[in-house]
Amino acid sequence: MFRYLLIVSIACSALADESLSGRIVGGLQAGGGQFPFQASLRNLRNVHTCGAVIIGDRWLLTAAHCTIGRQAYELRAVLGSIDRTNGGESYNFAQIIEHPDFNEVTLENDIALLQTAYKIEMSSMVQPIRMGDSLVSEAAIGTICGWGSTSYGSTASIMLQYMEVRTLNNDECRLRHGWLNRSKVHDSCICTYSKVGQGTCMGDSGSALIVNGALEGLVSWGVPCAAGMPDVYTRVASHRAWVLRTTGL
Repeated sequence: MFRYLLIVSIACSALADESLSGRIVGGLQAGGGQFPFQASLRNLRNVHTCGAVIIGDRWLLTAAHCTIGRQAYELRAVLGSIDRTNGGESYNFAQIIEHPDFNEVTLENDIALLQTAYKIEMSSMVQPIRMGDSLVSEAAIGTICGWGSTSYGSTASIMLQYMEVRTLNNDECRLRHGWLNRSKVHDSCICTYSKVGQGTCMGDSGSALIVNGALEGLVSWGVPCAAGMPDVYTRVASHRAWVLRTTGL
């Protein structure tokens, strides 16, 4: 689904190709209103590029690599529909705020805020999610959701997908990755692990990792796609203070 590519040189080229969106590999189709905080981030051509997550009545979170180099008018969010091709409400953005210490090469601090141009209308299909405020322990059971590809090179999923995952401590996460990518597993990251054939994929970046009803991670990067390597997320709790200070939430 929503994950970024593992090796940075490949990841950067994937960003340039706006057709590289997709769904969670090996997942299940979500039901209407099951993930009311999950949004589809679209470009000017209405192409799904990344996921985003509602955290307030005018604020969403996503991965910074989804927004870097783009102006607010170039992106919009579609909320309230599990069908990528039908329904939902569209919201333009007033501003995009990437983390001031985001590093495009190492993907450290891969998080950005999106402020909508006007207040989001909440409903049973559109609701914010609370942000995690403490470090998630290893072996915690979580859920990921997104419209990413179901396999490497496939097109975007029409329907929102989800699957259950288990968190991994960062030391083990680094060991499971090749030497080239271990340095991209920062302390402000969180990892999950699933068997081969299950995990995130292109188009899932910026989507939610939920543990115990709280937003704990945003899809950042991984080895495409569902190849048996851990998926890596930006740890929301590590950036909570910056989000609250910036948004006033």
